[in-house]
Amino acid sequence: MIVARILLIDDDESNVEFMRQLLSMEGHELTWAADGEQGIALLGQLRPDLIICDVIMPHLGGYAVLETVRADPQFAAVPVLLFSAAMNEEARAMGLRRGASEVMSKPFDLAQMRGAVRRCLERERQ
Repeated sequence: MIVARILLIDDDESNVEFMRQLLSMEGHELTWAADGEQGIALLGQLRPDLIICDVIMPHLGGYAVLETVRADPQFAAVPVLLFSAAMNEEARAMGLRRGASEVMSKPFDLAQMRGAVRRCLERERQ
């Protein structure tokens, strides 16, 4: 099992609780940020192995978080998994073009998220 420090950036507390349960069952350490600004502020102290980020949030959305992470040499290689309820093919393509490691639509199920997290962490470790 790959155990990792994961930064979850999401403004939906029910989704955060679902992710907390899922990721703790896998043995991961989860830190939560309620918006993109808070998530970016936590990067330096947390040094995450993976960032899971909602696209639509107040203050700083997921695409802006992704661009900020990719522009910083310290964090550019950290995998970023983007998700959104508004994830259509155009939004999916935009996320991948901007450097997302995985892009998912909400709602997602346990197996989908578990698989996406594993793929991201395996790539990060290679």
